[in-house]
Amino acid sequence: MIDENGYSPLSFDDALDTVQGFIRTENGEDTNVSPRSFWGTVARVMAKIAVNIDQNGEDVHDSGYILQATGVNLDRVGGNYGLMRKQAEAASVTLSFTGTAGYVIPTGTVFMDDKGNEYYTVDDCQLDANGIGSTIVVSDELGTQYNVDAGTIINQQSPVEEIDTVTNADAAEGGQDMKTDLDFRSRLLLASNSNESGTINGIYTALMNTQGVTAVKSVYNSSENALDAYGNPPKTVHYYVQGGAAQDVVNTIFRVGGGGIALYGSKSGTAIDDSGEAHTIYFDRPQETPIFAKVSVKVDDIFDKNEGTDDIKAAVEGYIESLQMGSKVVTNQFFSNIYAIDGVNYADITIGTDKTKLSTDNITLTAFEIPIIDDDNVEVDYVPN
Repeated sequence: MIDENGYSPLSFDDALDTVQGFIRTENGEDTNVSPRSFWGTVARVMAKIAVNIDQNGEDVHDSGYILQATGVNLDRVGGNYGLMRKQAEAASVTLSFTGTAGYVIPTGTVFMDDKGNEYYTVDDCQLDANGIGSTIVVSDELGTQYNVDAGTIINQQSPVEEIDTVTNADAAEGGQDMKTDLDFRSRLLLASNSNESGTINGIYTALMNTQGVTAVKSVYNSSENALDAYGNPPKTVHYYVQGGAAQDVVNTIFRVGGGGIALYGSKSGTAIDDSGEAHTIYFDRPQETPIFAKVSVKVDDIFDKNEGTDDIKAAVEGYIESLQMGSKVVTNQFFSNIYAIDGVNYADITIGTDKTKLSTDNITLTAFEIPIIDDDNVEVDYVPN
């Protein structure tokens, strides 16, 4: 039922009373509707059907709201704000080669990092007279795991004598996982508070809407003639953006950042305005700091031993991934996620930025440092009861 208080779910007892009342009205007030009687059984079945229908009605009602909608329904709510869920994307980077002069590296040639992540060339690459060449490669699968560091793609899948060395001078970028309901809901709430525009909040919204971007922080130095606490020149804006292809970040800043505003940063790219003029856009990447964790747990018989370790790792990673740039990593904050797993009776956790130096101390990060973590960084130890 919907009234001024919102949607009130139908309880089974209320549904049963209503159905029993209908049966007595039709068949007589002395009709036996006890649980084991014929009409009692019919009443209970009809009450369950009514509750299920009501639950579907509540789901339909909730699907129109950002905080309650899930799945496709959340995607449709996003359409009201002109937003789409960020899809999984491949990573790309430029590879540089040395080898035999004139040798042509064919399109589709596969190179790898030491973890086995594969990248294929999108064009033919002919080495020049000095045996040097470069071309763009794209990861063969989608996801953030392919955003590898500079100098890591150094292996040939099928080695040939004509290629001596291969490497990526820059980090691979652009790889992105399909965004979850939680991620998309956060973007929708952000858009409902501030649309993309040239304001501080509007630019933040625009950058967070950029494909692959996962975190944003900006520093505005409005001083007339003094450096700020972070060394930014007067009257400048310094954006720190995690994730996303550099050109996409540049294009977004240019599109919504407003004209005549001095930008600052160690990274740069070129954006072209409608008149064909080129503009240099500056920004920076935050420092990504790996977090390591060891979780010691005691579990009981209802603990899912097949998926339990993955659940614990996901709980640890979920807290880290919820943190903003510059946030403190607080040891006690892990426990709510871990104890929410069925069957976990006791948990202890140590963390650190060095796998060999873990403790229960909190981790303090600098203003433009962001914590990252993956499955390999989390160790789970089962303690006997």
